[in-house]
Parts: sequence; structure tokens; C-alpha cells
Amino acid sequence: MTARILLLPFVLFPLVASAKEPKPRTYDIIILGGGKTEAEAQAPLEALKKQVLWVRLTEGSWHYPRVEKSDDYPGLNKGLYIAVLGLCARDGDTNAKALVKAVKALAPGTYSKSIKGAYGDPCPPTGAFTPPSAEEKAHLDRIAKEPKSAAAYFTYAQALKDEGRLGEASIIVDEAVKLDPKYPGALELSQTLMVLLTD
Repeated sequence: MTARILLLPFVLFPLVASAKEPKPRTYDIIILGGGKTEAEAQAPLEALKKQVLWVRLTEGSWHYPRVEKSDDYPGLNKGLYIAVLGLCARDGDTNAKALVKAVKALAPGTYSKSIKGAYGDPCPPTGAFTPPSAEEKAHLDRIAKEPKSAAAYFTYAQALKDEGRLGEASIIVDEAVKLDPKYPGALELSQTLMVLLTD
């Protein structure tokens, strides 16, 4: 009996560990370009930054866009540096083909590849590549003038939430929380959006 009780943790541990690991999904990895050096891969990112309202592509909680090694992604050619805009899950909300088409208008070398893995949801908002409305432009202009203002980010995030653009609102409000964790309403909005996005 004692031996059976002692064996129980060894039997249960692998089951608990495997339950916590996210299941692999199929993604479209969006690549702006690349090359044999980091500088070659950074160049298309810098070129795109000049053409879009970059605050809409803030690194926020999803850590893209950025330069990566192709070796880190299964199925890609090895030994290269690539400018990764993001990874969009095939079962997610974003149509990767429409996103690539929108980005290609600004960065003609953009392409996507299908890969499998567990990367979360680091997919950029399609809206980042479309011209903003007059109301949104006012928010973006304020952030450009006040890049360290939690209030500017919070107000923009609230407006995005009101438009139903929850993913973008979550990224922007996370910036407000990073700038000022005690800013009134920012943490609550961040938590609300987290719940809405996981429902």
C-alpha cells in the first residue's frame, strides 16, 4: 500500500505537466524580409516604421515586430535573420492573407509561411496598416506628442474598446499600465479586456 502511495506522484506528475503545456497550432508567420545579417533584417522594419503609425504596432505584451533567427522557427531556411511582424494562428480572428496584402502595399517584400508551434497570439492588428479616422488620428497625435503619458494611452485604449477593437485596445492599455501602474482605470480596463479576449 505504501509503495502504491509513493508511486502516485510519479504517475500524476507527467499528466499535470502535459496538461499545462499549450497545444501546438498552425500559424502564418508574417515576414517583412531578411538576410544573412541582423542589419539586413532590420532594414525592412525601419522602412515600414516610416510609413505606418508605429504606435499601433507597439511591442506591448506580444513582443513583435522584431528581428529573429530563422533557426528558431520550424520549416524556415536556416542560418538567416528575419524581420518578423507577428504570428497569426489559423484558428484566430485575423485573416493572415488580408493582413499580408495590406502590409505588402507598404513593404512589397512581405510574405508569410505556415509553421506549427505554440506561440500564443502575437498577431498584429490589421488596422495598423489602414489610414486612421480623424478621431483616431487625434489620439495618435497626442501619443506622438506625449509618449510617456499613461493618460494618452488609456484614452486611446478606451476609444479602441468602444469601437470593438479589443486586441488593439489590450496592447495600448498595457502601455498605459507600464507607464503608470496606478493610473486610474488602466489596470481595470486591462483586466476587462483580458476577460473579453479569452471568452
